[in-house]
Amino acid sequence: MAIWFDENYTYRQPVTVNFSTVSGESTQDVTLTIPPDWDLFWDTIRSDFKDVVLTDENGNVVDFRRKNANYSNQDLILEVNDLDVAENNCMQQMFLFYGYANESTDRSTSFVASTPKNAFIHLGAPLNRIVEGYGIVPTANQPVQTFVKSTDEAIDIYFSIQGLLASRTTEANGRLLFEEIVFVTVESLDSSGTNAVERYDLQETRFLQGYIRVRTKAGSNNTNYSLALKVNTTTLQIYDIRCLIKVKDLLPS
Repeated sequence: MAIWFDENYTYRQPVTVNFSTVSGESTQDVTLTIPPDWDLFWDTIRSDFKDVVLTDENGNVVDFRRKNANYSNQDLILEVNDLDVAENNCMQQMFLFYGYANESTDRSTSFVASTPKNAFIHLGAPLNRIVEGYGIVPTANQPVQTFVKSTDEAIDIYFSIQGLLASRTTEANGRLLFEEIVFVTVESLDSSGTNAVERYDLQETRFLQGYIRVRTKAGSNNTNYSLALKVNTTTLQIYDIRCLIKVKDLLPS
């Protein structure tokens, strides 16, 4: 079950690991570049980076090292050794904990990464095209919420996960964390239930606080598709959250 890594740490940031092209591998090295324009992070951490720690979805520290580490230049690249791959062709979640001024332990290790896969921190916030109300029974045989795009557009849909994950009845390490997301997959289904990878960009999926971003693209004019986000959690629950994508090239009459 998920837990806050250390009650002394102030912040936890979701990290998206791109395993969209990984198949048949049990572990994979990972590389993460910390955004240099992330003021909260750089204004909070220690200059020696001891209070910057990577964990898996459950809050367990992973084997990581600092490849590049220059506080003055706001340059930090972290690498992970042999991260467990939860599923073939998925986008997996891990966490970055930071913000403990009195940290004395340096948890970084030494290894040589082999063809690491990219991981990302998404600092954007959803503005519109938000899918909410998971569990509401639709009045028709289609998803509750609908978004319209043209055939040439590639747009981001934000799936809300607020209220989706279970919490503890009592605190552990000062938090009520209990259930977290392990990985997600995406599908774009036509009226026959056939998926087409050409209608979404899996590697552009991102975890952020309270939401998951999914990018949809392409499609045929005057055709509806169900954009499906499948969420797999640490308690082995699987949520299938969907919205309707209407592809329509609007022209003057």
